Amino acid sequence: MSSKLIIKLHQPLRHGLKIAGLAVAALLGAWAIFEFGFVKAGYDNESLYSERDLLREQIDIVRDESHQLREQIATLERAGQIDKQAYSEVEHSLKEAQNEMLELKSEVAFYRSIVSPVETASGLTITSFRLAGIGEERSYRFKLVLSQLKTNDKVVTGHARIVWEGLMGGVQKQLDLKELSSGALDQLKLKFKYFQNIEGDVVLPESFLPSRVVVEVIPDGKEGAAFKKTFGWSDIVG
Repeated sequence: MSSKLIIKLHQPLRHGLKIAGLAVAALLGAWAIFEFGFVKAGYDNESLYSERDLLREQIDIVRDESHQLREQIATLERAGQIDKQAYSEVEHSLKEAQNEMLELKSEVAFYRSIVSPVETASGLTITSFRLAGIGEERSYRFKLVLSQLKTNDKVVTGHARIVWEGLMGGVQKQLDLKELSSGALDQLKLKFKYFQNIEGDVVLPESFLPSRVVVEVIPDGKEGAAFKKTFGWSDIVG
């Protein structure tokens, strides 16, 4: 049997060059893929940057508008506070003027009763009775003015009673001064020669609807007969 002889050439340089070439090709391919991805990402980033810049501009615009609106609101609030304060001052001045006018009317009525005897009965008389609100709801300050004609120079002593008449719960009701002043006032003492002013505070119950006030004067001893005077609610409330 014959045998064959196989001879292989050993060429290590060519084999190394082949491996090196494959490695270079692989690196070039990877580099191309990287570059393609980088370029593509670069285009997307530019778009995102543009949108970001546009949003920042819009945010700046909204902030400016918000700041302007806050300033306008602050200005309006200050103006409202000034108007409210001015209104309160005017209202206070008006109330003071009304109270002063009521006092002047009372004084005028008193002096008329002194200098014009024909307008009143001889002797003791009720010159005026007024009510003025004192801030709190259903709270009033009353002012009773009594006088005596100048032809009588005796000192008047005695007391006066005040009764409020009206409806409470649909029923006719009378409330005296003691009930409406929580016991602070009851009978009002009188002692004067020409005139006397009497003042006090009362608070009407929530369910009480007043219609009139009756003032009764009771002189001491034989100085004169007791008498009453009735005032309609709308005529005495200022």
